[in-house]
Amino acid sequence: MRFIDEQEIRSLITVKDIIDTIEEYYLNDGESRSLIPDRLFINDDDNSALLMPSFYEDYFGAKVIGIAPGNAEIGEATLRGIFLLNDRKTMKPLAIMDARTITAMRTGAVSGVGMKYLAANDVDTVGVIGTGDQGWSHLQAACAVRQIKRVLVYNRSQERLHPFMERAKKEFPAIGFEISTPETILSEAQLIITTTTSTDPVILYDGSVDLTGKHFAGSGAFKSFMQEIPDAIIKEVDHLYVDTHAAFSECGEMKKAREFGHSEETVPELKSLVQGGENDEMKQKTTLFKSVGISILDILTAKLVYERMTSTVRVI
Repeated sequence: MRFIDEQEIRSLITVKDIIDTIEEYYLNDGESRSLIPDRLFINDDDNSALLMPSFYEDYFGAKVIGIAPGNAEIGEATLRGIFLLNDRKTMKPLAIMDARTITAMRTGAVSGVGMKYLAANDVDTVGVIGTGDQGWSHLQAACAVRQIKRVLVYNRSQERLHPFMERAKKEFPAIGFEISTPETILSEAQLIITTTTSTDPVILYDGSVDLTGKHFAGSGAFKSFMQEIPDAIIKEVDHLYVDTHAAFSECGEMKKAREFGHSEETVPELKSLVQGGENDEMKQKTTLFKSVGISILDILTAKLVYERMTSTVRVI
């Protein structure tokens, strides 16, 4: 058993691989081969510690992470931790992986599935608000499911913004990248991604911008007092989806959505989105996909990494 770091994980799998794996899981009744215990969520002032166990096919996994939102102010990673992958039958440890990378790639892929089923097929302009790990994986997801030509980028911290821009221009040389503002992103982007831990909405909306055909992918706010998408947009969206109904108790957007009349009965989960298939008419509406994380998708990602790694070793 050894530690698999970010560089190796990214050399073995892509966000597109995870998108395909998530779709396959829901289309082929992967839930029948899964066991998903409740996760342990502990608040420590502004920080959080999470233990997320899951069982899938021949594997048992446990992700242990710490989230420190204040780290963004000092140039440190917001999330740190490990993912321990074990043999399900014997409980023998198989690999330890960087949970920060697993989480970032999985979260981007989940939103990528939402983009595939909810964003208009001709989307070519994306707005990214938040340039940390999640901003990067969501950019990768958008480029995996749509032919993106232009990306507008905003981040409150300049220290994170410029390295992101340099990396993006190198990774996607055919795409035009521009430093932008939330106001311009809302006005000009068709696909709007938010990946911050802000307690206040990062988008201002007064009704003057036509939201028709826009898709919002929100994944940053993961506590009930955090909210990236403003009330006015939540009220106006035609179709609202979540990765899991746990979002109603775990993030500010869905807490507000309940106040506006939404509930577990009216808001479908990711599973329903995938199994319902693509709907071109719905893609022309205003849509919002909110994700807070599902542990089973972590183990799907870790399984993919491990099996790619062991397959490569055998070939060598």
